[in-house]
Amino acid sequence: MTRSPTQASARAHPPRIVIVGGGFGGLYTALYLQKYRSLKNSSITLVEPRDRFLFTPLLYEVLTEELLLWEVAPSYATLLAGTPIQWQQDRAEHIDLVHQQVSLSQGDSLPYDYLVVATGAKTRPLPIPGIEKYAVTFRQLDDVAEVKARLDQLAQMPGPVSVTVIGAGASGVELATKIADRLGATVRLVDRGAQILKPFPGGLQRQAMGALMQRGVELHLKTEVNEVGPDYVCLDNTRFSSDLTLWATGTEPVPWLGEPVNSNDSGQVWVRPTLQLGDYDNVFVIGDVAAQKRPTPNTAQAAYQGAAAVAHSLANMAQNRPPVPFRYLHLGDMLALGKGTGGVWSFGLCLGGKLGGIVRRAVYIHRLPTHRHRLKVVRRALQQIVHSILPRG
Repeated sequence: MTRSPTQASARAHPPRIVIVGGGFGGLYTALYLQKYRSLKNSSITLVEPRDRFLFTPLLYEVLTEELLLWEVAPSYATLLAGTPIQWQQDRAEHIDLVHQQVSLSQGDSLPYDYLVVATGAKTRPLPIPGIEKYAVTFRQLDDVAEVKARLDQLAQMPGPVSVTVIGAGASGVELATKIADRLGATVRLVDRGAQILKPFPGGLQRQAMGALMQRGVELHLKTEVNEVGPDYVCLDNTRFSSDLTLWATGTEPVPWLGEPVNSNDSGQVWVRPTLQLGDYDNVFVIGDVAAQKRPTPNTAQAAYQGAAAVAHSLANMAQNRPPVPFRYLHLGDMLALGKGTGGVWSFGLCLGGKLGGIVRRAVYIHRLPTHRHRLKVVRRALQQIVHSILPRG
């Protein structure tokens, strides 16, 4: 059974919108819905078990204490205060497309007229002995706290310290450069491939390579990880000491939460150009879990662009208008490349060093979820600048 925009006009109650997942796709959809008068009386429920939203592009700044955890991980209660959005702190267990209900882990079920699925991705498992037990990922709030605590401990060690980062994509490069600046230790960056940042523009690759070389990061490309132990890694059958091993490889979509639907080999659900699911006009899928004929990157940038398109479509459908197609516009790429420095590529322009770091930080602060939270972060940044200028004593 599907629900079309014309059927929506016949319902006896304001539209009930349920959003599953509170990452970039889900949270930003909920916030963007507030802009539309046609949805003013809608019931909007965000289902998310975690109590904090993670602004993942800025998590690396927590390791070098450039930003505090509350700045990059604000609570949902704070972000949604003063809005009509209802936050259901629970985990979605099953989506019943036919009866239009979402079952929750604590036993409740949520009926919906419109559903937005933005369940995101998780770390892809690797067949490497010891990696799940001894390596630390950097995707969840607990990961950030653990890595920060481990780095604080390593900074107090009297002898030489070594850190291994597995994966030379964006996350691996950002971790390697930040940790090198934080500890001044031996940092090795390992990847099976022949180059770092494979899908990124050449200018940004060169910026990153320069930052790694400047910090003395050891590059182990075309290298297999054979084993991860409590204080070592085996690379191409050679053992290296490793006081901390970080796992920064690829991701895979969270599995679909209902009856099987049409999906690709990676487990992403096929959607129409409007991000609607198959025959279900009233179901939208956003972000890492969605697949289109014209692929879009699994990034925060793509997720919040998708969120804006879905919010627009829901506003249209509430007025019996057609949904809008999602057209991803790649605005550029940005990387943290050490403490206070970064790399930015946008429409052929490439910036690096401190200027790149300033531009990157400013752009991401502008993209923080709410105006109120942005002001709090900017206010603290200005206070830091004033304190650094004023004479002490």
